[in-house]
Amino acid sequence: MPGNVIISLPRSRLRPVIPPLVAVVACAAWACIAVTVSGTPGPAPQSVLPVFVIVIVTLAVAGAATPLPLIAGGVPVRRQRQAMLVAVAASVPFVAALLINPDQWVEGSTPLLADRVPVFGWLFDGIMSALPLTADTPAYSLLFSALTDLGFYLECVLAATVLYAALRVTAAPGPGFREEGRPEE
Repeated sequence: MPGNVIISLPRSRLRPVIPPLVAVVACAAWACIAVTVSGTPGPAPQSVLPVFVIVIVTLAVAGAATPLPLIAGGVPVRRQRQAMLVAVAASVPFVAALLINPDQWVEGSTPLLADRVPVFGWLFDGIMSALPLTADTPAYSLLFSALTDLGFYLECVLAATVLYAALRVTAAPGPGFREEGRPEE
């Protein structure tokens, strides 16, 4: 109908800050739950596995949503949603690297962040080796877990950024491109 006016909701200036805050809250919640259940920071028992899965999914979605402003306005909203789903799916190899580690095998080596976080793990391993912490202490385990979660989140952000940048370069608004909810005339 030609006379319809569609009013969009106002956008908050804090919108780009929300996904990283959600990631921090998810990591803090995971740390609190793991410490509460196991008594010490570090590996948690199998009973909190569902919480770990929720935290990983939250980190993957927050990582995909963080660079979303790269394509805002450049592609239709429907394509933005599809791109975000693809970015979340692109984090599956990072989830596999996070869960399948040599240190969990029988007679495994000492844990390395590079095994769990392939992209940024070498940097975090350097940070861990520079700190005066010994393995198997609560402080070491807490920092190891925090850097593992941070590295996973950063990997998801990097994968989404590459995907969105490629989409931004290849997507050109065609004739009749409109914002969300506006019918083409």
